[in-house]
Amino acid sequence: MTDPDHPLSEAELGGDEPTGLRLAGEAPLARGAVVASLAAVIFGFTFVPQLLGLALAGLSLARREPGGRRGAWIAIAVSLVLTIVWAVVLGLVLKWWASSLT
Repeated sequence: MTDPDHPLSEAELGGDEPTGLRLAGEAPLARGAVVASLAAVIFGFTFVPQLLGLALAGLSLARREPGGRRGAWIAIAVSLVLTIVWAVVLGLVLKWWASSLT
């Protein structure tokens, strides 16, 4: 049961390591979700990384990656906040543009 849809359990990973130490490849989807979500901040609130972050976070939660829950929820929160900010800014720009036409 080592295919990608069934992550390894703590016993299969060698559960005698301390809780604070995680394997480098233990939660790649959650880590990718956080990186994609934060990339939207760095690249000026573009919309595509936010969607990618939400999708990767959802996959991480669906696959129940060990150690990936916190990262996935952080990515979801950042992506949703940025999406709301993006929608508000777009709405304000469209409102300004519509009022400038008249």
